[in-house]
Amino acid sequence: MSKATFPDKLRMQMRMALPMIDKNIRCKANTSRQSLMQASGLNDNQLQAALRMAYGEKGVPSPVYRSPTAGKMYDSVALLKPIAKWCGMWAYVIED
Repeated sequence: MSKATFPDKLRMQMRMALPMIDKNIRCKANTSRQSLMQASGLNDNQLQAALRMAYGEKGVPSPVYRSPTAGKMYDSVALLKPIAKWCGMWAYVIED
């Protein structure tokens, strides 16, 4: 895969995780790094690169806590908007 297509591939893969993050917000649940990898189909390094690209200069968010079973847990609300904007999925950005 070339450097030119890598960000596009990550965007496409991260789009698949947005419904899961949205569902976690409605359920008032945090999102685990493991579930992000599973929903997007990315490995750990690719997920980290995608989060860096989505958050830009702000930097990747720190995990809210670490679960013994699920690993790193992120705040779902803090994940949704930056990732949705980066992916161009404006339906998740606009609030009701």
